[in-house]
Amino acid sequence: AVVSTQSTGKGRHARHLWKGVGLALGFATLGSGIFAYYGIYKTHLWWMKFWSNFDHEARRERIAENEEVFFQKWEYFWRTGKWVGNGYIIPPALPEGTALAAHPRLIRKD
Repeated sequence: AVVSTQSTGKGRHARHLWKGVGLALGFATLGSGIFAYYGIYKTHLWWMKFWSNFDHEARRERIAENEEVFFQKWEYFWRTGKWVGNGYIIPPALPEGTALAAHPRLIRKD
């Protein structure tokens, strides 16, 4: 008598194996596609735009014109413990004869 494979279950494990392999490859392809789009393509373009937007000369000029006020604020904070505030705010003058620190400057004054 011939016994069909349907009743004995022979070969079912092989079918399940290929089903699992197919699902795994499908999810791997989908996941790598999503990662490539968002993780590489989108963020790479964002970083390219971010770094190309720097106008280095304008930034250097902005630092140079604000540096004196920044160091006055820092010196005032160091002496009094009060931060004057962000932005171009000139702090009150320190008492006459106060020894000011010789901070290294970001932009050299020649």
